Amino acid sequence: MVDFLKRKFQRQDSYEQFNYDGVRNYKTRLDLMRLSAVVCGIEFCYAAETAFVSPILLQLGLPVMLMTWTWCLPPLIGFFLVPALGSLSDKCHTRFGRRRPFILLYSVGILVGLMLVANGRTLGEWFGDVKPPLMSIKSFSNGTIIEKHRKVYTSLSSRKFSTTLTVLGVLLLDLDCDACQSPSRAYLLDVTNPNQHASGLTTFTFMAGFGGCVGYFLGGISWEDTFLSNILGDHIHVVFTLVWIIYIICVILTLTAAKEPRNVMILAPNLVRSSSRQCIVSCGSFYNDNGEENNHQKGLFEPVSTENERISYLDYIRSIIHMPSSLRWLCLTNFFCWMALVSYSLFFTDFVGQAVFGGNPKLDRNHPLRLLYNEGVRFGSWGMSIYSISCSIYSYNIESFNNYFGIKRVYIGSQLIYAVGMLLMGYMRHRVGVIILSAAAGVLYSTLFTIPYLLIAKYHTSNTFDQLNGSNVNGQVRGIGTDVAVVSSMVFLAQLCLSSTMGTLIHLAGSTVVVTVVASFLSICGAISATQVLYLT
Repeated sequence: MVDFLKRKFQRQDSYEQFNYDGVRNYKTRLDLMRLSAVVCGIEFCYAAETAFVSPILLQLGLPVMLMTWTWCLPPLIGFFLVPALGSLSDKCHTRFGRRRPFILLYSVGILVGLMLVANGRTLGEWFGDVKPPLMSIKSFSNGTIIEKHRKVYTSLSSRKFSTTLTVLGVLLLDLDCDACQSPSRAYLLDVTNPNQHASGLTTFTFMAGFGGCVGYFLGGISWEDTFLSNILGDHIHVVFTLVWIIYIICVILTLTAAKEPRNVMILAPNLVRSSSRQCIVSCGSFYNDNGEENNHQKGLFEPVSTENERISYLDYIRSIIHMPSSLRWLCLTNFFCWMALVSYSLFFTDFVGQAVFGGNPKLDRNHPLRLLYNEGVRFGSWGMSIYSISCSIYSYNIESFNNYFGIKRVYIGSQLIYAVGMLLMGYMRHRVGVIILSAAAGVLYSTLFTIPYLLIAKYHTSNTFDQLNGSNVNGQVRGIGTDVAVVSSMVFLAQLCLSSTMGTLIHLAGSTVVVTVVASFLSICGAISATQVLYLT
């Protein structure tokens, strides 16, 4: 009789049982910070990339046109590759988990990219590139003659290996930094209780802002005056080596923060009755806590799939093409928002150097206007730091804003704040103004890192993708990793569109002020699109 009651209790399919198991996934604030540590390391990589990749490519003699296409290549590949790999992570079941193998794979690409970008010239010389001759430069200081040597670079054809390896490094670094965020978010959502998704995503955004802020400060330190330059080399080698070490520490913290549950009894309850739960069950990954296959649990969840069909990889690909209207509007909104933000992040320092300081980058390097432009670029870096600090502060409070004002008002309001900030920045063109108004970009960046993925998590936990009848009308089996990757891939499309069009717009307008106007217009488009997004209460 006791055995009979035990079997009946084990086979119950109630929400109470699911919620009880879900408590096991509750995470402390420290756990959430460890789960988000990888994005902190990614932002360190972004800071080094933003500050030094373009100068490195120009020093190699790469023409500006080719350098622009170098920046277009990673988003072009990522737009098609990342959603497919996101679908593959939904289907992947290994002893290491579903998401962590992809985080590790992208991390290897990031580390290789950092090494190639910093050491591409040296590696190219090993393969046979002509070493640039040294030019002696003498200067006087306190009556002492100081002699320095600077490399004089020759034609691009003499450095074909160096250029190829460096461009390959840029491709790996930029592509993998963007792509690694999708499985990192999915990993965070998988291993946390649904009630903690909002806290987890805000912590994720806070760590991103913190990493960006410290990363920009790291690049601004004069490392050539420290002992590290005697060990690691010039400024660029010191920065990239430190970033390389920091990223390894961050990714280890994340990969060891939580073990992905191989037991469907733990993973599926977090998704309640959703189609994502059907995905997990259909894959047949049923293990107990000792890693052994549990046929009893397999029988327990078979009724969830009405047709008892195994979900193939092509089903995930089809779910990308045939999306519910809620996800289509969310993708469109994310696309407009990223285009608005990329306008700021890619062209802000150039805008400060030309429109605010009145410099000219096309003149001789010793010309007063060229020096003024360089000063404006350095000044603009402080604005990028304010932008990262603002992102961290706002992300720390965005959960409270969501609870008080509602997700819809916060989502739309942040885009309108950014639009007004960019218009004021272009109108004022004042040094203090651009620093203060850079905080508006941090507000939008924090919103982009948090709200779209919070909405995706809500869609999947409630299995609500349609606004009319509150159900998945297409009967699709959707994976949360797939949807996170699809929404994240909008950043690739935004980068591609901006990289290929903004230069022409600046040329036609004859001023970099057009950057702020375009950013404001795109943010307003995003706000309009956000009114059609499905918000669940």
